Amino acid sequence: MPGNPNENLIGDITKKPEKKPGAGLEISSSPELINVINSLGVVKDAIDHNQFVKFSQLQQILEIAKKLTFNVGGEEMTIEEMEKIPDLEKNMKIWEEIRQGDFENTSELTHITPEIAERLSHDQGDLYLSRLLSLSDEVAKHLSHHKGTLFLHSLASLSDEAAKHLSRHKGQLYLNGLTSLSDEAAEHLSHHQGVLSLRKLASLSDKATKYLSHQKGGLVLGGIVSLSDQAAEYLSHHQGDLVMSRLVFLSDKAAEHLSCHQGRLYLDGFTSLPDKVAEHLSHHQYVLKFNGLFSLSDKAAEHLAHHQEGLLFDGLTSLSDKAAEYLSFHKGTLSFKGLSSLSDKAAQYLAKKEGLVIVPENIKRQINKFKNNMLE
Repeated sequence: MPGNPNENLIGDITKKPEKKPGAGLEISSSPELINVINSLGVVKDAIDHNQFVKFSQLQQILEIAKKLTFNVGGEEMTIEEMEKIPDLEKNMKIWEEIRQGDFENTSELTHITPEIAERLSHDQGDLYLSRLLSLSDEVAKHLSHHKGTLFLHSLASLSDEAAKHLSRHKGQLYLNGLTSLSDEAAEHLSHHQGVLSLRKLASLSDKATKYLSHQKGGLVLGGIVSLSDQAAEYLSHHQGDLVMSRLVFLSDKAAEHLSCHQGRLYLDGFTSLPDKVAEHLSHHQYVLKFNGLFSLSDKAAEHLAHHQEGLLFDGLTSLSDKAAEYLSFHKGTLSFKGLSSLSDKAAQYLAKKEGLVIVPENIKRQINKFKNNMLE
């Protein structure tokens, strides 16, 4: 009895190929593959005998082909799933490099599979995966074992389960592409120890803020533009640097809460500083950063003169004589890197200040002139 005319063809295709660096896709043997091959054989036979091929036959082949799976970076994928991966061939080339122990082009990856993530987790240096557009829960689980800084800047969303895995990561974690964060994901990430950067988040629920306030390490909320009094109260319990560089307003009550925060406070979004807010923040016991200020009132300067740590005003281009007089009594470092001019009277006040004053070189010479006169 004659054998299957496609038998040799089936054997050739399903036979495990010899793996080579940069090799193409490996098709997985399956009933669907056998059906496709048999259907193609029927079509070929019709063509060989000068017969018409039915459109329904072609449709059947296409439908079956959609179910075929291929081994892509150690993960089984359909053709439809592969089409969703940007620069698939480039990714596959880099995956092969990673298998060989070469991590040089890791930052170019737009997709990784669990197998590749597991290999990357053993890399001892910083891991730049800033072009990844999505992150499966299983990939996140593997990356959680990486020790070092992990950059995932292009992720716009993160599942609660992935957040749970990443919370166990040891090192700085940059999720600067996230535009939203669920309360449950925030709860998971609150257990992360080390810098947690969420620079693109424009808003957070009070509940999510409460969870993140328990995070130990630097917390970057660089996209937050407003903060409720309740959220400020929660963040006052955070221990570590707190960056809110786009925050443009604080109520008096919110400022009072934040004055209890334990860590450096970055408020570079402020272009002006209300006197009452300055009074509350003067009680803050760590460095205050106001590099977005265009002006500083004399009253605000009087309040901040009582602050005990560093004050950064690198956005100010001028400083009144009275403000300089008040700040000359400040005990910590003062930074005015943006000053374009300073009156001699203001320079004379700053010359009397104990501690470091950071200013442009020309202003420094002006202040030092008065310091030298005081020593003579």
